[in-house]
Amino acid sequence: MAKSISWQTETTPVELRSTLNELGNHYPIAKNGKGIPVEFLKVDADGDCQVVFDGRTATVCYSAPAQAGRAVGAVLSGLTTNKKIYKESTPFKMLGIMLDCSRNAIMTVDHIKIWLRQLALLGYNMVMLYTEETYQLPGEPYFGYQRGAYSASEIKAIDTYAAKLNIEIIPCIQTLGHLEKLLRHRAYSKIRDTDKVLMVGEKESYKLIEKMVQFWKKSCRTDRIHIGMDETHDLGLGRFLDKHGYKDRFELFNEHLCKVVKICKKHGLKPMIWSDMYFRLGSKTQHYYDTASVIPKSVIKNIPKDVELVYWDYYHDNKEFYLEWIKRHRDMGREPLVGSGIWTWNKYWHSQRLTEKNAGPCIEACYEAKVQEIFFTQWGDNGAYCDHDSAFTGMAWCADKAYGAKQPSLTDLEKRFATVCGGSYAAHTLASDIQYEAEGYNPLMWDDPIFETHVRTHSKDNPARIAKMATHYTTIAKQLKRYANSHETGNLGYAYATAKAFSDRYSLTAELLRAYRKKDRKGLLVVKNRIDKVYESIAAMEEAFRTMWMSHNKPEGLETIQARFGMLQARYRELERRLWEYLRGDIDCIAELDHKCPPK
Repeated sequence: MAKSISWQTETTPVELRSTLNELGNHYPIAKNGKGIPVEFLKVDADGDCQVVFDGRTATVCYSAPAQAGRAVGAVLSGLTTNKKIYKESTPFKMLGIMLDCSRNAIMTVDHIKIWLRQLALLGYNMVMLYTEETYQLPGEPYFGYQRGAYSASEIKAIDTYAAKLNIEIIPCIQTLGHLEKLLRHRAYSKIRDTDKVLMVGEKESYKLIEKMVQFWKKSCRTDRIHIGMDETHDLGLGRFLDKHGYKDRFELFNEHLCKVVKICKKHGLKPMIWSDMYFRLGSKTQHYYDTASVIPKSVIKNIPKDVELVYWDYYHDNKEFYLEWIKRHRDMGREPLVGSGIWTWNKYWHSQRLTEKNAGPCIEACYEAKVQEIFFTQWGDNGAYCDHDSAFTGMAWCADKAYGAKQPSLTDLEKRFATVCGGSYAAHTLASDIQYEAEGYNPLMWDDPIFETHVRTHSKDNPARIAKMATHYTTIAKQLKRYANSHETGNLGYAYATAKAFSDRYSLTAELLRAYRKKDRKGLLVVKNRIDKVYESIAAMEEAFRTMWMSHNKPEGLETIQARFGMLQARYRELERRLWEYLRGDIDCIAELDHKCPPK
């Protein structure tokens, strides 16, 4: 149970009053009221976050507002009352997150405000909203068309609220690649190089980019902007090639970057970009993490001095690799920001295992290399079907790690998570096992139930291995059943429904393949008669998914996932028909089930 605390207006530093006022609307934090008296003392030690408790009053010693927010979270969570001194420290001047608001799910303003409050109490001080074209750009009606795009007033509301909590909102947009949702419209054919990449050198490209920059300058109070420019693998190889012929792509990239940086400077913004294209263009395989990649000195020399490089890496599990790549960025004469990952993409629920495995060593490397700024991306690839709220276990864990815990305490995390986020840390972590990441599996609910392409390929078409996967899901579903009606931070009811649907689906798949291979007609009849029950579980998952989605996202984008569920219903009906045709003797075989998995 959260502790009640009180603070005094007259003795509390001005920079904390708006934060405490706003948090007090949602947590037991009273102004001039009852509860544990909390006093605040600003100190010079960078990153210091300390609570001195004398048995009656808690004195928060802090170096910056983010540390004060984290200390308040600790007091609320009861982490300080049994200790004379509770001390943490972080070397990071910026500790933030990046939320993907472009891959289908656009979080509502009200729900973002919930996130901002929780982030403030965890000790974060920066949020990026990744918006490729999901904002309403004046004079550009196709920007975010039918995609739930943010209006200028919505962005201003988010920025204003974040400022109350001493959190900086940094625009995170795209000004070269990843613009396929925009460039698909005929209105932008003139500035299209390829399906995803803008035409470099085209005057209209820069008129549009300047509109983008102006929008964010007017909407946010920060003087920083992330202008993207990552993964432009086909830069200069589409209409640009037809029109101008081949041009060195390093030169082309820098040419474009210089023009965009000039626009940013004109409007008083300091730009940063994802750094991968320099390393990719220097690699014979266009691989970001190619140790043989060579970036010519002439290219490095021509990178605009006013742009910062963001080293993003979500995939390595050893500290040494991160240290090496931080060094490579510094060898380019740049002090990098580091973008790690809290794993939400291609997942139904945040993967705590992958976050700890990869973000943990990244944080340790940043500590050792004395990196000043780090943030954690939360992508929504392939439709953003993850319950993004489930990622708060990852955000809580990464915050503990960033504030000095070599191995975050599960006991402390449970207390802090329950108080700050609401719910059980252990239950949310358990739910992350619905990914079933063992043995190379990454099951997809929307595989065709007759072909089961993904699962059968990775299981070498072995019914026994598919049955093993079904058993895993059955176990998880039993453990999560008690939370079937729970709507905590992450929607554990959705997690349960997902585990149950996978359990029923893959047990049916295993039995279908076993019976068909053995020409067991009685077994196939049992399978046919089970299809309705299996689809009931999938329909329950769909309903839970909709509840989860509508609780914190705009409605646009839901149609993409509902269409996938609709496909499943049609294909299960088709499976039922095919089995019945086979059992009646109308057909000699079910051709779809006779396809053998090719060797890797």
